[in-house]
Amino acid sequence: MNPIPQTMQAWVIRGYGGAEAMRLENIAVPRPGPGELLLRVEVAGVNPADWKIRAGLLQEAHPLAFPRVLGRDCVGTVVGLGQGCEGFSLGERVLAVADTLRDGTHAEFTLVSGAMAAPVPAPLAAADAACLGVSGMSAWIPLVEIAALQPGQRVLIHAGAGGVGGLAIQIARHMGAEVLATCGSANAEYCASLGAHRVIDYTREQFESVALGCDVVLDSIGGEVHRRSFAALKPGGLLVRLTAAPVDPTPPRDDVRVVRAEIRASTARLAKLLEWAAAGFIRPQVGRVFALAEAREAYALSEGGHARGKIVLRV
Repeated sequence: MNPIPQTMQAWVIRGYGGAEAMRLENIAVPRPGPGELLLRVEVAGVNPADWKIRAGLLQEAHPLAFPRVLGRDCVGTVVGLGQGCEGFSLGERVLAVADTLRDGTHAEFTLVSGAMAAPVPAPLAAADAACLGVSGMSAWIPLVEIAALQPGQRVLIHAGAGGVGGLAIQIARHMGAEVLATCGSANAEYCASLGAHRVIDYTREQFESVALGCDVVLDSIGGEVHRRSFAALKPGGLLVRLTAAPVDPTPPRDDVRVVRAEIRASTARLAKLLEWAAAGFIRPQVGRVFALAEAREAYALSEGGHARGKIVLRV
């Protein structure tokens, strides 16, 4: 194993802002404390939360102390073990999600909690495994844990071509649900290939006119889409939302449930997603791959809102 250097390159912000706030700096390589793993990052994910955190849009839920290294998830090799990480070994490749209150993964090395990491099965490539971090949790928790999807239920998944939506389609299909997914014209065949029974092109159709009587809606968009989604639910249905555009706190219907999903990784959750991917139940979808030095371009693509699959940085 190569020796650990004293310094590393990392994308750092020293205040909220746009792309101009991001600096690729040389900073000290951290050292693991109790319960922590030091990873040599191989591939890091780029998630919508990354640019929202950078811009200060999530500071109410995730206030930052500056300076802060950006990034939420990665696949890397364990090069340092803190006390209490006996379940991991040096040289092991793991998928990990960083705590929002700590420095992140858009760096050559990162510290993560062993409780938010899981070993990557040998058949999976690093970039494929990286698709299952924040995106995987954002699909798994709403559909498997909160909705507890049952065979035959009807589920509407918004933004089906994105990193979360593409996994959500596959998870829902594997669980036996009837899957409807929204996307733009260019991604209709793509969403169908992932397992959507009915693809709704939002540029040509009003989704609420097509997706009627749904048991579950997974809303990763918010705003106007959130408001319109209530029309798709049957009485007693469930709308699970992720943190996205602002929503009206008062639902327009009292015969349905609304739950905001708390997305937090755990070893057990990550391990289950990795197991499903290794078995072929779900196929990770790598969209664009950028070099670490190209993080600004990767963030811009994510911020545009029309990226297909998972955007990753290869370190």
